[in-house]
Amino acid sequence: MKYWLTVLLVSMLSGAWPLLAAETCVIESVARDSRSLGPWIDQDNWLAAENLRIGLQSPGHFMPLLRIDATTAGAVLRPASRMLELERIRARDPLDQQQRDVAFLLATRLYADGVVVLRDGRVASERYWNGLAARDQRLLLGGTRPLLSLLGAIAVAQGKMAPDRAISRYIPALSGQSGLRKLSVRRLLEGEGRFEWSPEELGDWLAAAGWRSGAGAGGVRSWLSVPGRWERDLASAATSGEAGPEGELLLWAIAESYRMPLAQVFCQEILRKLRPEHGALWLTDARGSELSTGLALSLRDFARLGQLLIDARSNSRRSRIPSWFIETLTASAGLRTAKTAELAGLRNGSELRYGFVHLGGAQNRIAIIGPYGNSLYVDFDRRLVIAVYAAYPREHTAAMRATLEQVWDALAVAAQPPGKR
Repeated sequence: MKYWLTVLLVSMLSGAWPLLAAETCVIESVARDSRSLGPWIDQDNWLAAENLRIGLQSPGHFMPLLRIDATTAGAVLRPASRMLELERIRARDPLDQQQRDVAFLLATRLYADGVVVLRDGRVASERYWNGLAARDQRLLLGGTRPLLSLLGAIAVAQGKMAPDRAISRYIPALSGQSGLRKLSVRRLLEGEGRFEWSPEELGDWLAAAGWRSGAGAGGVRSWLSVPGRWERDLASAATSGEAGPEGELLLWAIAESYRMPLAQVFCQEILRKLRPEHGALWLTDARGSELSTGLALSLRDFARLGQLLIDARSNSRRSRIPSWFIETLTASAGLRTAKTAELAGLRNGSELRYGFVHLGGAQNRIAIIGPYGNSLYVDFDRRLVIAVYAAYPREHTAAMRATLEQVWDALAVAAQPPGKR
């Protein structure tokens, strides 16, 4: 009798668990907004240089999305005791080597729309330009990819994924794709596993996901599942792992390992830990599947991600982020001083790790460098976070990265107490 009561109790608790988990997050599916933003903006040019600001801040006009709200009480960021005056902080302009103020570099060189500086979790500076507001969720595009690696690392730490297993082991729909047997979870997390794709194939992938016009009704997972899709060689050149069909594999595998939508995993493992002031958005394809470059956050909540990493290192026992992941991101590059062309503009010693950038120079500094200048800088020793949303007219350039580094350095020095500079 006791045995059957135990079985009944376990069954009842097991059935209630998804409901208990759901109470921490509210996820709403939102159809694409059919209202036009103007006669010159369409599905194929909404992320063109001249449309970046309106496109990045209005993704729901072009694609369906999930609205994600954590039910935990939001925490308003408090101001620091000493605020930074951007016009009084000097830095070297990489374009002409002249000394200029940080406000000028942000607004004129980086085409910045907003910046938030957190010192020990408090706002030391916050400014918005060009119509961006604190409440606006901005699309991260490739800046989403490092966060997928972070979620994957959490899944590994929880025993839901094994790093040396083939990624196809976690996606039943792709179990017959023999080409994926050479792609391990580890390689995908580290961003090293990339296949050779033709421009036409990448165009088809973007259309299937809905980023551009085309036959996208089948959805991105249908495109990934085409027989023979993965019968190809791995790319020989190093890549950032920022954007590509491989990111969709990682997202799909994480969702399958948790047996819940990726948006729910993100909210459960990361978003609600931030105690965000605003909800998040996650773009989907026509079938409702989340996209690997589809996360949108407010600038303050983006900055909170950096603070979450700092707090995880300071108190690893209370964090779900595995300590080995943080230590891998921050570990010294040792004698390695070469940098790839993808990181031109940054100091020697800068390396890509799990989609993040380990920065050369001073120790224990990392960054997310997304396209168009959207970036998150984290200095663990100084407990400093710098979040920037920008609309730089090219995805990545050496000048953009060099300007970001000058801004980071100048703000890092200015944020320190006078006696420690």
